[in-house]
Amino acid sequence: MDKEKLEITQKTAKQIKYFRTIRGLSQESLALSAGLNPGFLGHIERWLKCPTIDTLNKIALALNITLSELLCFESDTKGTDSDSALENIAFSIHSLSPQDAEQVAKIVAEIVKLKQER
Repeated sequence: MDKEKLEITQKTAKQIKYFRTIRGLSQESLALSAGLNPGFLGHIERWLKCPTIDTLNKIALALNITLSELLCFESDTKGTDSDSALENIAFSIHSLSPQDAEQVAKIVAEIVKLKQER
């Protein structure tokens, strides 16, 4: 996946997760409401899959928002200072297999846990 496509995939994933979270929905409940496999939605949110417009529309409808709201990146004020680091990590692990990427995610989670315990 080229860098531009990866950036759009990341921004879309962040939007989906943001709207899902503020509505108090789990990945599974959103996926089922959208008529998707929960694992597939998880892959979308972790930047492992690039959804079609049809899939994005199903997600937007399940979130009770318009597709244009879901894809509105310019007014995105939800970002944090760590977004750049996240994008670098995602770009670095993109070529890994899903299993290896999952292992990297677990390692990062353990590092964060250790840092928080200090």
